[in-house]
Amino acid sequence: MSYGRIAVFAAGAVVGGVIGYAAIKSGTVKKATRATIKAGLKAQDWAKEKCVKAKEEVKSMVASGKKEIAEEKPV
Repeated sequence: MSYGRIAVFAAGAVVGGVIGYAAIKSGTVKKATRATIKAGLKAQDWAKEKCVKAKEEVKSMVASGKKEIAEEKPV
């Protein structure tokens, strides 16, 4: 690899870093980031709630099935 290509890559990395840093410091980007994180946390809570409900329903169905099996057995 030539030194020219390395220099161009390094310069691009520096410019990209500076632009990224400036974007992070921007008030608009901070607001958008907070909103995104807030939405993600809400989605996480929703998913956890649905998972717990589904788990409870499955446990209920298993218990019901076991009860039916026990009732079918001749004594």
